[in-house]
Amino acid sequence: MMIGYATVGSDGELGQVSDMLFDDTTWQLRWIVVNTRHWFARREVLLPVDTLSRVDPIRRLAIVELTMQQIEGSLAVEAHQPVSQQAAFQKDGDPHLRSVVAVVGHRVYLLDSVVGHIEELLVDDAGWLICYVRIDTCKWHPGDRVLLAPHSVREIDWVDRLVHVDIDCRELAAHPARYGAIWMRKVNHDATHADA
Repeated sequence: MMIGYATVGSDGELGQVSDMLFDDTTWQLRWIVVNTRHWFARREVLLPVDTLSRVDPIRRLAIVELTMQQIEGSLAVEAHQPVSQQAAFQKDGDPHLRSVVAVVGHRVYLLDSVVGHIEELLVDDAGWLICYVRIDTCKWHPGDRVLLAPHSVREIDWVDRLVHVDIDCRELAAHPARYGAIWMRKVNHDATHADA
């Protein structure tokens, strides 16, 4: 994900990506939350994800097709609060809008047990879709990770910080490809390989 990336517009650095908001039914990224650092009265603003022209992971840059003046006219972060913030700000918000920052760290429950927690959401920057949920399987296979396709997620419970997945441990271990899963097994201290 791009959390912490510098956001650069056509006339200079605009701030830093502090969060990204996605729809939990389509797993489409919808908004980038940019902390404008003190140059603008509203500290955090929302930018539509389609304003991103490219991402440079080497230099940790998110390049947008906007100027500082256009940023000043963009939405305040309070305009579209994710589910985790709606109780504090608004009652009639979008029930499917989720914060990447809030979801990372949620415990993951398969049908028969807890397996670990969400470590990262992996995005395809061609269409800004979340293509995998990376899970640290510390409660089941310490040291391993599994990438799960988002359609396996049945429910995200932000109150209890849980993610429920419609697969059981035995099926996932025996048939990962059936669920679009990729195992990343720990081989040594600095190498992994995918089993699927």
